[in-house]
Amino acid sequence: MVAVIVFYWIPITSSDASIQWDAVDVHYSSQKYFADHVRVGELPFWTPYIFSGFPFLADPQVGAWYPPNWPFFLIGITPRAIQFELLLHALLACLGAFLFLQRYVSNRAASMVGALAYGLSGFFAEHSSHVGMFCTAAGLPWLLLCFDRALESAALRNTVLTGLAGGAMILAGHFQVALYSFAALGLFAIAKLIERPKSAARLFSILAGAAAISLLLSMIQTLPGLELAANSIRSGANYAATHERVLQPSALLNFFWPNATGIFAGVTDASYYLYSGFLLIPLAVLGLKNKTLRIPGLLLTVLPLWYMLGPDGGLYRLGAIVPGLHRVRAPIHFLFVALLGLAMLAAAGTAWLMERWKMRWLLILLPALFFAEVFYWNSVANPLAYARSSFDDLYGNRERLAEEKVLPTQPPLTRFEMPERLTVFGPLNHPLDLRLEAVYGYNPLELQAYVEYMAAAQTNSKLLNGLNVSRQLNTKLGAIEPNPNALPRAYFARKITTVSTAAESLALLPSLDPAETAIVEGTAPPNEPDAQATVSSQPGYVFQYHTSKPVLLKISIPYFPGWTASIAGRQYEILRVDHALMGVVVPAGQNKLVLQYGSNRFAVAAAVSSISLVLLLLALPLLRRQRPNS
Repeated sequence: MVAVIVFYWIPITSSDASIQWDAVDVHYSSQKYFADHVRVGELPFWTPYIFSGFPFLADPQVGAWYPPNWPFFLIGITPRAIQFELLLHALLACLGAFLFLQRYVSNRAASMVGALAYGLSGFFAEHSSHVGMFCTAAGLPWLLLCFDRALESAALRNTVLTGLAGGAMILAGHFQVALYSFAALGLFAIAKLIERPKSAARLFSILAGAAAISLLLSMIQTLPGLELAANSIRSGANYAATHERVLQPSALLNFFWPNATGIFAGVTDASYYLYSGFLLIPLAVLGLKNKTLRIPGLLLTVLPLWYMLGPDGGLYRLGAIVPGLHRVRAPIHFLFVALLGLAMLAAAGTAWLMERWKMRWLLILLPALFFAEVFYWNSVANPLAYARSSFDDLYGNRERLAEEKVLPTQPPLTRFEMPERLTVFGPLNHPLDLRLEAVYGYNPLELQAYVEYMAAAQTNSKLLNGLNVSRQLNTKLGAIEPNPNALPRAYFARKITTVSTAAESLALLPSLDPAETAIVEGTAPPNEPDAQATVSSQPGYVFQYHTSKPVLLKISIPYFPGWTASIAGRQYEILRVDHALMGVVVPAGQNKLVLQYGSNRFAVAAAVSSISLVLLLLALPLLRRQRPNS
């Protein structure tokens, strides 16, 4: 605990240190938005502020259901709170690794060296801005520890604990790292099977039970997340032949010298920061003398490193056959598993040295020397670990500029537009922070159809009128300009063009004038020129309209499953309009159309996860009575 607090002392106390990059743009903005709603008793299933509307709570990166995040949500999310989340999970990573290694290395000082080698490693320094990855990887030692205990004794109780650990890791919010963690569990299980082949039935039953428990507990996030992924830009992703973020053999030098990949010389590509202490590799080599840890250590080290070489290495192509892995784009992220394997061997090597030399001062010197080096290279001097400027200087002051200059002048129920991924207003997801309705945002699960619509808007600016954009940032002039041609949130287009496929609607976008024509997938009656509509509330919308015959009301909100449209209690079908938006054929008369969003999968998923958790917690006290050798 002291080591971890010292390691993070500067970023948690200094006014000239800050979280940075995705820790701000993704995690801070989304966690703060969620916490602000939860503290007033709301669950923000949908947000109107980014991408013209987005299924916010379906995004796993929010970490909404990850238990270690809940105290921070209740206290309130600040930039410093995110830094404390990192500190907490570094401590969990170190403590889990220490307890796991204690099962194999009787020397506590040696276990501490292995724990520091993992929890303060280059992977965690590199991914200090990727909070979900950081939190998920911190759980790996606990996953292996509980599984190992289940093999030895009290199989039912420890299988439940393994499942609880696995479920928590999935809920932490990073699918790829969770998938790699379960792959690591599989490799460790293979090592145990080689060691004790007669335990195959017990081993596979524990794995199956733990996997089932993990899936049931995480259902509250995975079911809505899968629905979002199916409609996102990742829906058709196939990285089986990717060469993006693969391990270059020359980068292996980074295991021995922290600046081998140039990060201390200003190179910001963090894909190859492997450094976890100069002593790590020599101690791991000595650790090969330990017959018990040799096979699991090598499996957890060699196979992930081989996989990280990408398609050219061969193993990655084989791994891509496994369901889910072909959609994982960065093989280098398997590094944390290799580092745990090296930490296991390093602990064994340290224990061998201490046993051979039997010098008391080694008990203090080796852990202290190891800590001092990683403290300097992976914290004090490392530009990846935290920013060397205050949050206000990097983000806060610019966000306040938008709060003062943009937000007060934005007309209600209209949207703001500027080129994506500009930091002129601070965090990339500043619309969430400011409650500014915008057509842009920052999320790797952005809706596919909406991305295609916005891509067409690059050449056909009239499409922005259809998104209700009333003001735009002109980057050339450095000024915010009104858009006099902005269309209302809901309106009746003059003409209807029907198509049968998404490909047809996409082909029509470059020439579409939304004020004149609405592209409808399906069937819709011709519109009439004098129909009128107004919107009166949000995020559940009420549209008052008047028309003399049934017509299509076009609504500039992204199409996504879960929206319902009703008039006087009767439900009406929601159609996909203009490729990415929504529309409803409303009956004649003067009526109110109520449009509401509710996740299709959340209720069932939440029930499954909640019931599973309650049953497991009730069962644990009973399982404590299980005989140790059962």
